[in-house]
Amino acid sequence: MKLRLAAPNALIDINGLTELSYIREEDGVIAIGALTRHDQLSRDRMIQQKIPMLAEAASLIADQQVRNRGTIGGSLAHADPTADLPTACMALNANIIIRNEHGSRSVASNDFFRDFFTTTLKQDEIIQEVRIPIPPPRSGGDYAKLAKGHGDFALVAVATQISLGSGDFCSAVSVVLGGVGSTPSHAAETEKLLMGNIIDDQLIREGSLMAAEGLSPNPDFRATSELKLKMVTKLTEKTLRTAVGRARGGI
Repeated sequence: MKLRLAAPNALIDINGLTELSYIREEDGVIAIGALTRHDQLSRDRMIQQKIPMLAEAASLIADQQVRNRGTIGGSLAHADPTADLPTACMALNANIIIRNEHGSRSVASNDFFRDFFTTTLKQDEIIQEVRIPIPPPRSGGDYAKLAKGHGDFALVAVATQISLGSGDFCSAVSVVLGGVGSTPSHAAETEKLLMGNIIDDQLIREGSLMAAEGLSPNPDFRATSELKLKMVTKLTEKTLRTAVGRARGGI
């Protein structure tokens, strides 16, 4: 509405639904109510300890005023492919609980985003909750983006989450790219290369180069396609190194 991209005839204010604002742990997941503010995500001690990548992504959203008012449910429902939380939530394998007057349903974040500003939400549905599995021990994540200015939407963003088994074998990995297509997307070939292998410098470099393969991001007034592809590689390498270091307990 601020950008004059939408002019609805009426608005429904759901800020009074205070029961949709919470962060709690239950059955191996972190359950986050749809009206939980970005600032709460960035500052919550449990999120900082158990899914720190989400706290990092939330802390990079816009400015403090926006973080005080914006919500995780609103960000996911808006489905801007350059926004921070959709990319981070997909990398964390979040499940999105959707509700209408007849009941609720769960949609994996991988299936939730359909196109630019388009999701699986139906006209009579809202997001009720976001459920993120708590990563196992020896897990680490990182979120990084290139933006035109502090707090701006991402030109390119990468969210990486990795788990290591004994001997530094990769037991789980998720590398998600934002800002390079109509929805956040997995760097599938990078994930395939890393999965089941011992993570070392050479594998990280190879995986980072593979992340940009097959992409054709649209140029815009902020960045060329070539710059975006170069930054996919750079940010993938940066987030992989940081995530692996955290999984090892080094940083």
